[in-house]
Amino acid sequence: MTLLTWLTSCFKKQNEQTNQVTADKPISFGYKCIWLTVKANDPKEVADFINLKNQQPTNWTQGIDGAYTDKIFVSPSVDSLIFVVGLSLPGLDTEDNIIAATKLLNELSSKFGHADYFVTHRVVELHGWMKSIEGQTKRAYSYLGESGENLIVTGEPTEFEKQFDLVDTFSEAAKQADYFEKEGLIIPNEELVMKIAENWGINPTTLDQRKDLKEGLGIIGVR
Repeated sequence: MTLLTWLTSCFKKQNEQTNQVTADKPISFGYKCIWLTVKANDPKEVADFINLKNQQPTNWTQGIDGAYTDKIFVSPSVDSLIFVVGLSLPGLDTEDNIIAATKLLNELSSKFGHADYFVTHRVVELHGWMKSIEGQTKRAYSYLGESGENLIVTGEPTEFEKQFDLVDTFSEAAKQADYFEKEGLIIPNEELVMKIAENWGINPTTLDQRKDLKEGLGIIGVR
């Protein structure tokens, strides 16, 4: 074996060790974040469907860390749901982003049957959720506390939502000067988003409390 061959072999092994990712169990996330849940079991299929580029295998720890930058993490399946997590996903804070988020969610539910969307960020008090079934948006709600207005309210509230008198600045009642002083009026916050996420599927802030979940690898990339 020549010196060059030996060095090449050493560098190859070193790179393989560096790039090796160790599977881990799900970790909690959700605050100041955007995520979707898709009824699916194969993260690769979901990653390919949303045209995720520069795909790399990753574990939960690295995936969630990356999701809080410009990366998107497609998780292993948990209870037959796959999380798509990333701050670079479209928010529900502008008309263009609402259109983009709705399009993405409906495309996913057209393919996989069911997809939900959640966003929460306490700094600007942006809180929202959407549900799509078989390509159709069934429910969409978003409230921006910074401006004190809803950005979208469409569809019939789910049974769980009906117990809350959610603020709706598009409503006739909101035209009253004392609307925000109404007794029982609920202004969304991050904890409400987590409750709705739990009712619709999984509250991601409780993942690390689960003892029944196995180690796994997901996919990280960019869109």
